[in-house]
Amino acid sequence: MKKIIPVLVAAILMPLLLILSALIPKESIKQNTLESAEYLFEGELFGHAKEGVEGSIIDRYADAILLNIAYHFDKEVPLESVMVSAYYFTPNHEENENLLIAVRDDMGINQQYLRYWHGSIAFVRPLLTIFSIREIYIINAVILIALLAVFIVMSVRIREYPLIIAIIISLIITRSWYVPLSLEYTWTFMLMFICAITAVILQRKGMREYYCTFFVITGMITSFVDFLTTETITLLIPLLVILWIDRERSGNTINSPHPEKTKQRTEKGDETDAGAKKNTVLSSFVKREDVKMAICCVFSWLAGYVGMWASKWILCSLIMKENAFPYVMGHVGERLGGNIGLGIGEYITGAIVNNVGCLFPLGYGSLGVVIFIIMILAALYIAYVYRRGKSDMNLVLLMALIGLIPYIRYVVLHNHSYIHAFFTYRAQMATVMAIVLIVVLVTEKKDG
Repeated sequence: MKKIIPVLVAAILMPLLLILSALIPKESIKQNTLESAEYLFEGELFGHAKEGVEGSIIDRYADAILLNIAYHFDKEVPLESVMVSAYYFTPNHEENENLLIAVRDDMGINQQYLRYWHGSIAFVRPLLTIFSIREIYIINAVILIALLAVFIVMSVRIREYPLIIAIIISLIITRSWYVPLSLEYTWTFMLMFICAITAVILQRKGMREYYCTFFVITGMITSFVDFLTTETITLLIPLLVILWIDRERSGNTINSPHPEKTKQRTEKGDETDAGAKKNTVLSSFVKREDVKMAICCVFSWLAGYVGMWASKWILCSLIMKENAFPYVMGHVGERLGGNIGLGIGEYITGAIVNNVGCLFPLGYGSLGVVIFIIMILAALYIAYVYRRGKSDMNLVLLMALIGLIPYIRYVVLHNHSYIHAFFTYRAQMATVMAIVLIVVLVTEKKDG
């Protein structure tokens, strides 16, 4: 029951926060929303921060729609307006101009966007009472930097320096310095950092029994705030962190911040573990336990993610007294398939190639391609030439499989991943992090 209560609290709290944000009078956010609309109107919907580099595209299209929805929340019918997520739209103008017209001319709603929760409005709407979107971008950048700093400090305290190297390299390869420039990009990264920090705390406190509950809630929050961007990083990055720190349980490293405790666990057995199994038990047992834990975390996250999303459609159907599922399923089918004149093989291949092509330093001509190839060859060289002793190949394989999950996502949602590769490519942050940790793992000096 103790594990179910946090899930129930999260399921109630998130919609409640969104409803409370709808109670803020429209007049309180009008000036800053208008200023934000003018700012978005002056720029491009899909502008390149670096000309010719696809991975530098900043999506202001989604931000304009988000502000349009946020502006039209109605305090007179907060529940209905939150569930329907309606806004002003006309096909004669781009979304940034629609937003400007809606706020400037006080236009009413004529388009719904109910398939997402748009949960980030619970934070954006209160901020709009004080700040414009340009200032919110700055605030988000400061928060992201602060969260990264906290993660680094925590990793230093437990002497897990490879985690710092891995996360910094993965942030660089996925051009994450552009993330704060779009609200759409920001939420999964912010949540990913918070979850990675929480994962360190849970692991160091030995709270393994709460991992699945933690990932259910993580999946729920991801579904609540995300716009189908880089959702998998909120699962994969914290999971890699847990697996990396947890590897010391099976004696895979000498880098434990408490070597004397590791020695005591090896000699006396882990008294806190139900079943009182000794750490000197066959390593295959520990590895099977890690695999089981990883599978539980993945499916827990999926259950929270899908369940939270489905709950929006169910609530909308009840409130609107109309079945919302046919509308939603139509859009789901579009993201899975769609039709832009490509065969399925070309579609899937293109989705993967487009996403890989957005990684840094690709996009900077032939020199970028050469540097990228050299980086890959360097990783392979280090892993092969400097490998030490007998590596934990089960853990290596598990991390490799985790690193492949973003590509499974690209294949399954090939239409969405093909068209929106300019932001979905950042899901490969988990792939890069897994590769770095694998290289460290196979070159790490072992006891004895």
